[in-house]
This record gives sequence, C-alpha cells and structure tokens, in this order.
Amino acid sequence: MRHCFGGPYRPWTLGLLLLLAGGGCAYYNTFYLAKKNYREGVKAQERSLTEAPAQDAIGRYDVVVRQCAKVLKDYPKSKYVDDAAYLMGASYYGKGDYLNAIQQLTSFGAKYPKSPYRADARFTEGLARYRRKEFVQSDSIFREVEGAYPDFPRRWELCFYSGETQSQLKQYAPAAHWYRRALKHADGRRERARTLRRLGDAYLAGDRADSAEATYAECLKVEERGPQRVQAAIARGDALRKLGRYPEALQFLQSWRVFAAQEGREGDVMLRVYDIMALMGRTQEALRGYNDLVQKFQRTPVAYEAQFQIGYLYETSLQDLDAAGREYDKLRGLPTSEFQLQAIRRSQSLTALRTYRTALASDSTGMRAQAAFMMAELYYFQLGKQDSAITQYRRVEAEFPHSIYAAKAAYARLWIATQDRGDTLEAMAIADTMTQRYRGTPFAESALFLWKGWSGRTDERTALLDSLLASPDTVEVAAFDPEPEASLLVPADSTLIRPQTYGLSAADSARADSVREAASLAGEELRRQSGGQPPTNAQTQGAAPTPTPVPTAPAAGGSAAGAAAAGAAPTDSSRTSEPPPSAPPDSTARPDTTTTDEEEDDTGQ
Repeated sequence: MRHCFGGPYRPWTLGLLLLLAGGGCAYYNTFYLAKKNYREGVKAQERSLTEAPAQDAIGRYDVVVRQCAKVLKDYPKSKYVDDAAYLMGASYYGKGDYLNAIQQLTSFGAKYPKSPYRADARFTEGLARYRRKEFVQSDSIFREVEGAYPDFPRRWELCFYSGETQSQLKQYAPAAHWYRRALKHADGRRERARTLRRLGDAYLAGDRADSAEATYAECLKVEERGPQRVQAAIARGDALRKLGRYPEALQFLQSWRVFAAQEGREGDVMLRVYDIMALMGRTQEALRGYNDLVQKFQRTPVAYEAQFQIGYLYETSLQDLDAAGREYDKLRGLPTSEFQLQAIRRSQSLTALRTYRTALASDSTGMRAQAAFMMAELYYFQLGKQDSAITQYRRVEAEFPHSIYAAKAAYARLWIATQDRGDTLEAMAIADTMTQRYRGTPFAESALFLWKGWSGRTDERTALLDSLLASPDTVEVAAFDPEPEASLLVPADSTLIRPQTYGLSAADSARADSVREAASLAGEELRRQSGGQPPTNAQTQGAAPTPTPVPTAPAAGGSAAGAAAAGAAPTDSSRTSEPPPSAPPDSTARPDTTTTDEEEDDTGQ
C-alpha cells in the first residue's frame, strides 16, 4: 500500500538525541524501531504489487503496532506521542485491519489538535472506510480534507480515491471530474496510467464511449505493465463495440491476442472477437470460434460463457430453438456460474415458449388467450425481447378483445411505457384507452393508480380515479371472458411477478375510507327511512353506493397484469427483484474484468 506516513518534517535526529541524553534510551529505541519497521512494511507491500496486504508487510506492521502501543502507554506525555498514534493507525491500515485503523484515527484530531498529522490521519481514516465499502462516509471525509487542507501534499491520492468513491456510488460524472483532477497531480507513469484507465472506466460506465475510447488509447501510450496494458486494450475494444465501430474493434482486439495470451487473458479477448463477429452477421465463424474456446479452456469461466453464447446464437440469429435448448443444456451439471444459471433459465423459457405455441392451437378460446398472453410475458421477462413482447401484447388485445387477458396485455404495455421507456404520451393514450375499453375491470383502476404514481400529475385521469374510489363500477366485468380454470402446464416463473409499487398512498387510503364511511352511513339512513327494507330506486338516486374494498395485494403467480388483477399497480422491478437475464452478455453482462483499486497495487508508482 502507499506510504501513509507522509506528514511534515520534524527534527527527528536532534529530538531523539536530546531524549537519549536525558535518559530516554528505551523510548528512543522503541520509537526508532517502530519507524524503521513501518518503512520496511511499506517496501514489502510495494514489492508485492498486489492490493492484498503482503505477509511480509503484515509482519512488519504488527511490530509497529506493538511498539507504538508501548510508546503511548509508557510515554503518554512525550512530545512525539501524536507521531506514534498516527503511525499506529497507519499500520493498522497497512495490514488490512481497517476497523482498528478507523478506531485509532477517528479521534486523532480531537486528541491532538495541534499535530501536523491531522490531515494524514483524517485521510487515512477515509481510505480505511473506503476499503470497508463505507463509500458515503469516505466521500464525506475526502471532501472535508479537500476543503480544510488546501495544501495537503498527497493530492493525487486524494483526488484519485475521491474518483474511486464516486465510481463505487455509480456517480460517474463526478468520478470523471475527480480523475481528471488526479491527472494534474499524477507523479510518474504508473500514477498517470492508472488514473487514465479508471477515467476511461468512468466514461464507459457513464455512456460516454467516445471519450472512453480516446482515454484508453492515451492510457496504452503510458502504461508499461503487462496485465494493465491488456486490461486497457480490452476496455478500448469494449468502447469501440459500444460505439458500433465493429470492424475497427475486431481488428484491434485480434492484434492483441498474442499479448493477451502472455498475460493469461487470451480467452477474454477472443470472447469479444467472436461477439463482434456475430454482431457483424458472421454467425458461423462466431459459432466455430466459441466451440474452439469451449475445447481450449475447458471448465473455466471462458468456456462457460462461450457455451452460453453458442446457445444464444442458435436462439436469436439462427432461430433454431431446439438446437439452442440443447446447447444451453450442455451447461447443466457443470460448476455453478452465472452463465449456467442464465442458460438454464433460457432453456426453460424456450420449453415454455414451445408449450404456449402448442396451446395456441387449442379449441378453447380461453386457453389460446392465456397462451398468447404468457408468450408475451415470456418475451419480456425471460428472453429480454421488449419489442417482441409489445407486439405480442397487442396481438392479445386484437385477437381476444373479450378476454380478461386483453386487459392484462394493455396494462402490461402501460407498464413498459412508463417504467421502461418513460413515454408520457404513450402512457396517456394507453391509460385513456383502458378506462374506456376495460371500464369496470380491476385493470382500469390499476392503470389509473400507475399513471398517478408515475406521472405525479393531477388531471382528468386522477379525478376519474377518485370517482372510481367513491363509486366503483363493476357492471362491465361480466362482459369479459374469465380466465380458464385449467391453466397451462408450464408454471409461472417467480420473475414474472411485478410486486406492488403504485398502490394507494396514505392520503388515497384515508380518502377512500372516508368515502366508504359516508356511503355506509347514507345507506343505513336510507334503510332506516325504508323501515329496514331495501331502498327503492327513487330513494337511492343521488346516494353514493357503498364501494367494494379496494384490494391492494398482487395475485399470487401473477404478472404485470397479474398485479393489476389484484387492484394494485406493480413494483419497479429494478428495486424489488433481480432483473431478467439480458442477452447476449456483452461487456456489461460478463463477469467484471475491469481491474479496480480493490485488485491492483496501491503504490501508484
């Protein structure tokens, strides 16, 4: 790790000689050895070139902790007690004991308000919190050091780790800002190369692929270390792919194959090569390449991803669902990996798709409607084909207009328009259509719930929602064919459930309760006036009917429209459930190969 004992100069030699002359020989020896062991620990860590604390360094830091503890205990009024306290905390950090480092350094400023090591102590505490993934706290500390100590000498570290913290918080624009500032303070090629690579990562993650590509190219001119050069090259290839510059990306990555092989990264490079070939329509070449990777890198993550991509190409490019299922199933029985799990789910989805297509030939209209709707759900949730799902939802509405699945399909389209596409005009049109076409079904009311919660508006749609709460109209429900009693054999995947998001707010619920209570009292008054008999039509004119309770829980085993069937709009799936597997896995779906500060040496040299 980086040398953390970087405070201002003190007249060490003169001070220690005076202590020695005054009978402080033991103190001199203890503190001198603490400093010496700390420096040896730093050198040992730098030699390791890894982020994990090296064993040799840990041994040295352990000695420092013991020696500094002795100084603090036996010489608590020493002039250099603050030096020992800071050195002890920095050694805890160096050996990877971040919790004790935080405990040692948190109160440093209060205990030693005049110490020249206050800035270093506070910054090292921030680094320790960063290592413990306390990113909000570390960001706050870094900003504090930036503002309180404008002449802080460790400026590159401060800016670089401010960028790292923002990256971990997925705030990529601020991260890029801090990395650019770090570049101005970079001392040496390694610090500059490391900063450029992480700046490129921030640009790429922030959808600035053009800036990322140029930054990675600049990094490759500076970086000298083999593994880091290959990583930067792979990242530049990902940026070119994202820009749609496929021929250039293909040529560039192929030129790095030999160098990547020297660093054990040939498989990672070639996965991207064949991915780009597939995007360019060279499907057969990509299939042969993936099969070669499966054979060459057996029982490795490279082979697992290659096998998954073979199945995906058969499914999407060649439209051979049977072959795709066979290729996906080859991952069964192998060690668990993310690609095995995705392959199993996609294989199951293809089986379900075939079942639904068979059911579309059924004699039962209800079964055909259900099969058509479930096919759309499968496209959306399991296969990640949003456009195909929308087309299929529209087909359900057009071919089965009197089925309850038509209302479900319309609600599903409303969900996509709001949650996925943010299309206000489309959402308004669908909500209006649903309130006209499916009035009296739970889906019309759920559509208004969804519109109100998503748009935050007060308009004629929210007014209609209030009206439906006061006077529910369920007369039209009987006009729709119910769901068939016999369900399809393929069970609904748990990912097909959108839990509740835009249900009644507290204000809505209170207003609905008030309306129901008033309607109930009005009904009791009418019955009293009728002598206990049901009121006549004339008596009930102008009186609000007692509304049925508004259900708020989604139906078990439901879906986008299943949540609506329970009278509640669904939950944002990005918050409450794992997203469906997206395919094909590109640079964002593969296991993250971007080397971060957690995996790299911290020398910055």
